[in-house]
Amino acid sequence: MAVELKPSLAADDWRLLQSLGLYRLLLVILLVTLQESGAIAQLFEQVLSGLFFGACRGYALLALPLVLMTLYRRPGLTTQVIVNFLVDLVAIVTLVFASGGVSAGLGMLLVPTVVGASLLLSMRLGLLAAAVGTLAMFGQEIARQFPFLYSPSDFTATGVLGVMFFVTATAASAVARRARTSEALARQVGSEFADLSRLNEVVLDTMQTGVVVVDGDNQIRALNPAAIRLLDAGDERALLHVSPGVSTALARWRSGSASPEPPIAPAQPGGMELLARFRRLGLAADAPVLILLEDAARIRDQAQQIKLAALGRLSASIAHEIRNPLSAITHAGQLLAESPELGAQDRKLIDIVQRHGARINTIVKDVLDLSRGAAHPQTFALLPWLEQMLAQYREAHPQRQPALRCEPGLIARFDPHHLQQALFNLLDNAWLHGQLNGQPPQVRVTARMLYLQGGALEISDDGPGVTADIVDQLFEPFFTTEAQGTGLGLYLARELCTYNQAKLSYHAGDAGGAMFRITFVAPDTLTAL
Repeated sequence: MAVELKPSLAADDWRLLQSLGLYRLLLVILLVTLQESGAIAQLFEQVLSGLFFGACRGYALLALPLVLMTLYRRPGLTTQVIVNFLVDLVAIVTLVFASGGVSAGLGMLLVPTVVGASLLLSMRLGLLAAAVGTLAMFGQEIARQFPFLYSPSDFTATGVLGVMFFVTATAASAVARRARTSEALARQVGSEFADLSRLNEVVLDTMQTGVVVVDGDNQIRALNPAAIRLLDAGDERALLHVSPGVSTALARWRSGSASPEPPIAPAQPGGMELLARFRRLGLAADAPVLILLEDAARIRDQAQQIKLAALGRLSASIAHEIRNPLSAITHAGQLLAESPELGAQDRKLIDIVQRHGARINTIVKDVLDLSRGAAHPQTFALLPWLEQMLAQYREAHPQRQPALRCEPGLIARFDPHHLQQALFNLLDNAWLHGQLNGQPPQVRVTARMLYLQGGALEISDDGPGVTADIVDQLFEPFFTTEAQGTGLGLYLARELCTYNQAKLSYHAGDAGGAMFRITFVAPDTLTAL
């Protein structure tokens, strides 16, 4: 992709113009000093003292305002360069005329002016300045010698001076063009580098992996927010003080150990167990080292999720294969139960077959429901939906009468079929485990605003609650405390919530009992179906 390069009119150009203004001031001071001391008559053979004195005074009067104009940068740069060149041209040509022509040597004073104009203007204008300067020098020579015979040597010197103008203008323009091109490229590269630096900062700031850079003395030079959180690092920069375990692992890695690093125990109680990886950022032995830190618990959770996902796919395949022979077994059991020749013992055995067949069928159904986890979320008003669902639940279970309390106007975004499955599973769980002292369970369904534009559905009971030793296992598949339970109810409910970007969590009740809360994702619209 071609890159358009534009000439730079930056502060460097203004500084160059200010330098030319200072050169002009020093030149005027020198000329006036020579004039006042009478040295001009000794330096030049033919001097028009009055004209020379007047040119010096006029040059001095214009030099200071030109410097002030460059300081205020008004008018624009190009205009000021042209005005400066014209003032120098008129003043120096007048001084050359008053000092006896080009052969006296003052014509060389115009070279810095031509060079400065060529550096600050385009090549075309720089060559124009050289041409104007050359013509002006020839013009003053003609005017000085008119009407007498012209001296060929004076015109030769003027021509040589004109050639010098063109050579210096061409060289200065070429140098300026290359400098501007290089500056534009440097600006572009610098801008890209700054963009990459900002991108790197954003990536590092949003990474969950901790990034730490330490030098050869194990002093921390850089770390991202994740590393600060994982290490609980403050202003301390000595790695040994921040995390002795990481420092020990780094020393072991630097010694050449090739064995995988074991998890690093937390430096303080309640801290995180860390996994560390090391990379050298250079070839020298004392080069900085990049340390990548991971939360070991999070890595284990991710590995567990991968295993559970694989187990779920395997379970779905097995469940699909079990369903057909299970249907045959169940149907055969029903046919046997209808036989009038069976005795009491045989009917008891058939009842066991049918009961456990129904249990296996429930497990197969739950596993297949998990394998069909694609959600189709909708936005709907929660109160009428809950009233309808609880009416269906009471109709299927007349002895169960859960109480409902729902804030008006609450909206949820969820797949209604998935939410019904999760709600009924949680209600069944509450009735199964919510009995206390032989009393019927008191189950409540509460829907309320939990945060801005987001709500929660809570199913709670007044039972004994969940003991602390099994809280972490509640949502694991096939974990159950009931002999007849499948261990898939809470796991299925949590997975259905995950499919809908919601979260199912357990909380101990304020007055005892258990509470399961479904936290909804904020609806993307306020229009309910």
